[in-house]
Amino acid sequence: MEHKRNTLLIVDNDHITLMALHSFLSKALPDFDLLPPADGGDKAIQRCTGAFDPPQVLLIDMSMSGINGPMAIRAIRRENRDIRMLAMTSFTLEDYAREAAEAGAQGIISKNDVQHMANALQAVADDRLWDGGAKVAFDDAATAYERVKAERKNDLSAREIEAVNAWCRGMTAARIAESMDVSENTVRTYLARASEKLGCASRKELISTWLRLRSR
Repeated sequence: MEHKRNTLLIVDNDHITLMALHSFLSKALPDFDLLPPADGGDKAIQRCTGAFDPPQVLLIDMSMSGINGPMAIRAIRRENRDIRMLAMTSFTLEDYAREAAEAGAQGIISKNDVQHMANALQAVADDRLWDGGAKVAFDDAATAYERVKAERKNDLSAREIEAVNAWCRGMTAARIAESMDVSENTVRTYLARASEKLGCASRKELISTWLRLRSR
């Protein structure tokens, strides 16, 4: 029986880092198929929740502008119990390890720890955990999925995040509907649900609230 290869998606909005990691890992992980990288949390959410065949492993930066790593990880984990996610950061691991674990990742690694990057990705792909020495308890993907799903927080769904983020970029409901392949009424429903969850009385307030959340 042929061994199924892992697919890996790398997410970072620093294009130099993104290309360097993609080049290095394509050589360091010969048993992985590297997908075209994503340069933002919104694109990661799209490709992990809206795609027919999402990646099996995700390597994602924690401190991206726009939709940051923890927000993207949580949105993906709420809808997918299978993707193994490894967070990465250029800051000290302790700054982000607990946040990554709570969001639903299976481990964290320093961007500077290139020596162990491939080992960490292989570990999470094999359903093992990788704390990078941060001494934070991570859950496996299935356990994290059940926990995040059960948490009754007012988190936006992946599709709501996609709609609100596009709205904040000035896109019309018609353009958002086209990009998301849904009807305009569905887009308005996403925006209304997001407003309700975030306690916003108007679309203008939704924009300011969302921009504030993204900047955390």
